[in-house]
Amino acid sequence: MYPKINIAIDGPAASGKSAAAYLLSKKIDYQFMDTGIMYRSFTNHCLKNKIAFESEDLILAALELFDIRWVNGHFLFNDQPPTEEIYDKNVTSKVPIIASLSEVRKVMVARIQEMVRSQGFIVVGRDISSVVLPDAQLKIFLTSSLHARSERRYKQYIKEGINITQEQVYNDMVIRDNVDKTRSTGQLVIVEDAVILDNSDYNLQTTVDKLKILYDNYFSHKK
Repeated sequence: MYPKINIAIDGPAASGKSAAAYLLSKKIDYQFMDTGIMYRSFTNHCLKNKIAFESEDLILAALELFDIRWVNGHFLFNDQPPTEEIYDKNVTSKVPIIASLSEVRKVMVARIQEMVRSQGFIVVGRDISSVVLPDAQLKIFLTSSLHARSERRYKQYIKEGINITQEQVYNDMVIRDNVDKTRSTGQLVIVEDAVILDNSDYNLQTTVDKLKILYDNYFSHKK
C-alpha cells in the first residue's frame, strides 16, 4: 500500500476534473475536496445576508465570522452542509467577485492548507498547484479542447432543462477561459512540475483510469 500524499488537480472549466477526481478518490481511498464549494458557499452566505458586494471591508468582516470546517470528508459551513442552492445562477454570477479579492483568497488558502495537513487529499481547483498546495507531491493539469468542454457543458445544461444554444455555451466558455487566465489573483496556470492530461477524447471512466495510472507512476518513479 502506498503512503498517503496530497494530489493537486487543476484545469479549465468543464474539463471534468471534479467528477474524475471524486471517482479517483473512491478508487484509492482518498478524501476529495472541491475548493470551489468554499467560494460558492461563502458567496451564497453574502447574498442571503445582503452583504454589499462592492464593499471589500464588509465582505472580509463577513468572512471572519464564516465558519468553515472539514468533518468526515465533507465541508460544513456555519455547521451546515452545502446545498444545491450554491449552484444557483445568482450565486454563480457573484462568485467571480468574491474569488477575485486577494484578501479573501488568502484566508481561503490558509484554511485549505490547514485542513489537508494530514495528507491523503485530492484537491481540485484552478490555482491548487501554483498557490494553494505548491508542495503537493503529485500535480496534474487536466485539460480538454474548447470544443470538447463546451459540448460537455452544453449537454449538462440540456439535461438540467436549461434553454441555451451550443453557440452560447461555446462563447461563454471562451470568455470564462480568458478570465481564468488573466485575472490578477488565482490565475489558471500550468506549473513546471505538473503532469498534463488531455482528456478531449476520453469519457469519464477512461479519464479516471488515466489519473490512476499517473498516481501509480508517481510511486513507481519514487522507488
